[in-house]
Amino acid sequence: MMKKHLLTALALMAVSGLAWAGSGKVSFEDLDTNHDGQISQDEAKKAPEIAKKFVQADTNHDGKLDAAEFAALEASPMETMPKETK
Repeated sequence: MMKKHLLTALALMAVSGLAWAGSGKVSFEDLDTNHDGQISQDEAKKAPEIAKKFVQADTNHDGKLDAAEFAALEASPMETMPKETK
């Protein structure tokens, strides 16, 4: 079971890295500066759009984002600024 989760996480990391590379956004690997396989809140500060949704994305409430949580965050629509009305 652990292998299945690990393979899923690795696949999600690879796909998310490719998708974000084309858009100019930061990847999981870019943020995981200590290479422990997780993104801490301090590491997330390099990407304001990730830092802003960090607590919501941390579904297991361990204070870190793993590859699956990061991929789910990437898949969710990012908030856009509301249009100014006249």
